[in-house]
Amino acid sequence: MIGFDIEHIERVKVLSKLLQKIATESEICYIQKFKNQKEKVATLWAVKEAVFKSLDICAGEISYKEIELLHKENGKPIIKLYGKAKDILKSIGGKSVEISLSHTKDIVGAVAIVVF
Repeated sequence: MIGFDIEHIERVKVLSKLLQKIATESEICYIQKFKNQKEKVATLWAVKEAVFKSLDICAGEISYKEIELLHKENGKPIIKLYGKAKDILKSIGGKSVEISLSHTKDIVGAVAIVVF
């Protein structure tokens, strides 16, 4: 199953309020390292929405914080699921969720794929 989301970076207004809603502590620490925090927050939002879609669920069914965006040493993004999100992945027979990111000056996008 595949999920896709695209976000306009300029739609991100109040970083702290949005981060409190969607981000884990490690995601917040990661984002704070960068000057382009609006882009990073928009990317995080797109990632989580794409994962929701790949799991065939709505945002209200699980917490955004049950999906965590991490990065390998080489920068490759990886997804870790917790709680109900992890249970849903198992219930559909999925082993993991892979993520791919892209961006332009104004737009970020994410594609999430459930690996069976």
